[in-house]
Amino acid sequence: MRVLLFTVVTVTSAAVLILATSTDVPVAGAESVAYPGARPNPKELGWVAWGRDYDRAAALSARTGKPIFLLFQEVPGCRTCVGFGETVLAHPLVVEAIESEFVPLAIHNNKGGADAAVLARFSEPSWNNPVVRFVDAAGRDLVLRADRVWTTAAIAGRMVAALEAAGRPAPDYLRWVIEETTASTRTATFAMHCYWTGEACLGDIDGVVATRAGWLDGREVVEVEYDRARISEQTLRSLAGRRDCGEFVATASRAREAGARDRKYHLQRSTWNHVPLTPRQAARVNAAVRQRRDPSRWVSPRQRALHAQIARALAKRRNALAKLHRPDEVSELARYQFQLRAKLAQVLGNDRGATTSGRIVKDAP
Repeated sequence: MRVLLFTVVTVTSAAVLILATSTDVPVAGAESVAYPGARPNPKELGWVAWGRDYDRAAALSARTGKPIFLLFQEVPGCRTCVGFGETVLAHPLVVEAIESEFVPLAIHNNKGGADAAVLARFSEPSWNNPVVRFVDAAGRDLVLRADRVWTTAAIAGRMVAALEAAGRPAPDYLRWVIEETTASTRTATFAMHCYWTGEACLGDIDGVVATRAGWLDGREVVEVEYDRARISEQTLRSLAGRRDCGEFVATASRAREAGARDRKYHLQRSTWNHVPLTPRQAARVNAAVRQRRDPSRWVSPRQRALHAQIARALAKRRNALAKLHRPDEVSELARYQFQLRAKLAQVLGNDRGATTSGRIVKDAP
């Protein structure tokens, strides 16, 4: 397999940008090229920087002690295959954990050659729905193989189990994914004089998954989505009262969402606003900014690094990221992060820390 890795940052008249690749993501045997706004992989493979060579992945696993995140996937594939790529493999924290804590390896289950040889080695069927195996450098399963594991929560849970089986610590941000995606949520509404303050007051309560500023019957309100397994409505109401966050409103009606400029008001006016955050993270960071506390405890290492680059870019050019808007939908965050890194590379140029890991993974001849 031939390996080509382009690390040139150039903007041509055709607006083609080849991004410098960072060294924090090990890639085993992949061709890596990225273009601004382009998707780095086929839909079935999500936004992970995959390796495609099993022997290289095994050698890297032996050298680093990292387990192999071994994806058997149909490319091009069925609706289930595409859906897996566009949900689980598009969650930015899952992507970070796969690239940072594992050796990512994608095997196409509908092709011959080296892919077919790996299929045979692991007794995997061809033309199948996605299957993820977690193996060590010798190819031994760290957790039992399982079919039909296609949710973000389930994959994140198995990632934690695989890391523990390998004797490696699971990062907190991966556990946050499990908490956020397995939550059995309900919504409580609170009215207050100012929903800017209300979101910040309610957003850092343990068990709160998301907050939403809005209007209900002419009053400013905050809708709080909470995990009823972690906090009861009564406890939430009690904490809100003690903090003077607002008055509980017994209603079955949804509030009309506040305008874009009024949502997560304090977050929007900080350098953290451009960091790709999940709803839970956005609620926590918004509260931390309002309370003048360090928000970094609520974000991952990669998000902290991105924030440092964002701060440098905005210091260099105040409106550098004005056309980029962080989406609320988790499924859109990976695409946004890819575009953000392209813009940061363009603004920062050769500044230290201005690298990006956007990649296209291709079959090598």
